[in-house]
Amino acid sequence: MAEWFYTIAGPYAYQFTILAANELQFMVAALFFCLDLHRKPRFWLRLAAGLLLELGLLWLGVVVRTEWNGLVPRVVVTLLQYSSTLPLLFLCMDESRDVLLKAWCSSVAVKEIGGTVYPLLQFILGYDSHATLQILPFPDLPTDLTWVIYYTVHFLIYYLIWRATRRYFRESFDSAARKNGVVLSIFSLLILGILGAVTSHYRDESPVLYICTRIFAMAVAAFILMTYAGIELRSRSRADMAMMEHILSEERKQFVQIKENIDIINMRCHDLKHQLDDFSGRLTDREIAELSGAMEIYDSNIRTGCDALDVVLYVHQLTCQKEGIILTCLADGTALSFMRTRHVYALFNNAISNALEAVRKVRDPEKRVIGVTVERQEGRAEIEITNYYEGTVQMNGAFPQTSKADASHHGFGTMSMRYIAEQYQGTLAVEARRGIYTLHISLPVPKDGPRRQAESAPEK
Repeated sequence: MAEWFYTIAGPYAYQFTILAANELQFMVAALFFCLDLHRKPRFWLRLAAGLLLELGLLWLGVVVRTEWNGLVPRVVVTLLQYSSTLPLLFLCMDESRDVLLKAWCSSVAVKEIGGTVYPLLQFILGYDSHATLQILPFPDLPTDLTWVIYYTVHFLIYYLIWRATRRYFRESFDSAARKNGVVLSIFSLLILGILGAVTSHYRDESPVLYICTRIFAMAVAAFILMTYAGIELRSRSRADMAMMEHILSEERKQFVQIKENIDIINMRCHDLKHQLDDFSGRLTDREIAELSGAMEIYDSNIRTGCDALDVVLYVHQLTCQKEGIILTCLADGTALSFMRTRHVYALFNNAISNALEAVRKVRDPEKRVIGVTVERQEGRAEIEITNYYEGTVQMNGAFPQTSKADASHHGFGTMSMRYIAEQYQGTLAVEARRGIYTLHISLPVPKDGPRRQAESAPEK
């Protein structure tokens, strides 16, 4: 079979063997990063067309390397091989441009790392990587088995790196990160391609220098993977911040609407109290007492010194009274005067809502209690919300995990509370022990805290 191939290929057979072996490594590395991507319709037909394109590019490189021997042709062919899998990805995978560039660039970096580890092992074991693929101390190993070992080591390295980094490459970049991804892709192609071509061209002059240069190339490849991971993490962070800001904005609108409704209700209840005297001759004392009691429920007399906190407590107080839950509050709202209104509303609304959800499941009537405390201590605003709970609280790191079935669309309450605490350089901690759940938030009070809120423009 080999003799037949060498007879047909003639002078191109040697370069074809080398470049084809190299191309196979690029394709397998790219394959790993495509496992989580979506395929385009008629995938297998597209794949066949892509492989034919790969074969054409491979043969072009073979001709160039055979007919022109020098550094420049080697650089051209190397860059061609580094970029050869990119059109295959665009042809077969149904993903955005930045996702495909990310997959391609990562596969190039992984291939470079694998292509360095193997000759480094050969160098350590005393083998000449330019003369043999041998890595085991068995000189009589068949050539086919040597190739199997060669590819097995490479593909195992690709797989391990892919498994370690795949969690950073599942989501698309935002618009701010796409430019960084494109720049990084071009950087990868030029730096790794040119570096690989130069080191291969001069490898016979100094094996030690060749290995050192390959190690440097591996470091560059590792840097590329870490940079892509950093871009992804920053992109997710910006997305989370945008989500939090959207949630806070919606809660601010909710606060304004609820406060307007409360003001209207309080005004109506105040008027009705005075009008009850006119019904003294037409209603019994019992009926008047029942009407007065009903109005007392809706007539807000909560005054903590913070309007946003008053609104939250008023709304949840109505819910608690309806469901037989006791909501106790010992709050100095002036300790929160340095906070933005929407932050106060969102923080306490989410905290008390989470407490209500847990207390609703408590069967003992005496434990259906929620406690809210706000006080100033040594220059800090200390916030504590406590409630009883039944069952177990599943923790995700230092924070509770949502109990909702669809976790991907829930859990934003705790995230937004943590986000708000971080906006004021504060801390948020939770503790679940002996059936009591405690949320503690500690925020440093700026020296100009009360004055800052008074000087800030009204929120819209």
